[in-house]
Amino acid sequence: MGTLYEVNGTSGNITSNRIFGSTQWSKSITTTNIPDGDTYNMSLQFANSDKVTGGTTSYDEYPTVYGIDISLAGLSGTANITIDGTDYLATFDTDLPTTESNWVTTHKSALKSASNVNVNYNPNSATIRVCGDETILNGITITSLTGGLTGGTANFFTGLGVAAVDHFIQPYSGKAYEGQRIQYNIRVNFNLDIGSTNTIRVGLYRFRDDSLIGSTIPIIRNADDPGQQIVFISYTADENDPFVDGGFYFLISNDSGTSTIDISGNMGFLIQYYYENPTSF
Repeated sequence: MGTLYEVNGTSGNITSNRIFGSTQWSKSITTTNIPDGDTYNMSLQFANSDKVTGGTTSYDEYPTVYGIDISLAGLSGTANITIDGTDYLATFDTDLPTTESNWVTTHKSALKSASNVNVNYNPNSATIRVCGDETILNGITITSLTGGLTGGTANFFTGLGVAAVDHFIQPYSGKAYEGQRIQYNIRVNFNLDIGSTNTIRVGLYRFRDDSLIGSTIPIIRNADDPGQQIVFISYTADENDPFVDGGFYFLISNDSGTSTIDISGNMGFLIQYYYENPTSF
């Protein structure tokens, strides 16, 4: 029950609506060595069990999400890509990128509706980028029908043939704030083990096509100061926004030019999201 107010002779209750939500993760990460010139998806280190209760609003919280890539192979023909027990036909057209892109266009809406699976063509890896439930993603099969068109699945970031928790996603359809614009303040904390002076760069990326949002930010580690904090500002505009349609992840890149960098230590994310209008849950 909210506070009783009287306006122009009419009294009524104004309930307390939400103006923001937040989700926080924190953990001591395992030793991860990043050779010079390599990158590492930090989201691989975190699961829903790593959420911090005090930093997570019970009425609206972010999930970590599984991802996997589908790669087609062959020069002609057709194949069934089976997801969650349903066959989705792929037909070769011109080349494999065109074939994969056409498949996404044809089946995207049906997969979202039937299995809550997001699919996008990713030109960066020339694959079909998929995110959704772990069991569904690990059950994907590709069966050649004609002409030798075939394929397989693997996680882009791990190189393994199973899905991995590699990104975060914005819940949207069916939520109390559906149709609203959402703004984000995303705080990333590092408390890395001290060591020789090195620089790594951290960026916020769209999961559906690996594109960078804004620019990367340098993090400097030395023998005295293990910790730094950075903040990303971003937004979701509508149901077709990349944060809704695929999600996002944080990528570390080692551009030291000389050495392998160990990023073991404590790390955390705090994602605060502000709704366009006060929202009741």
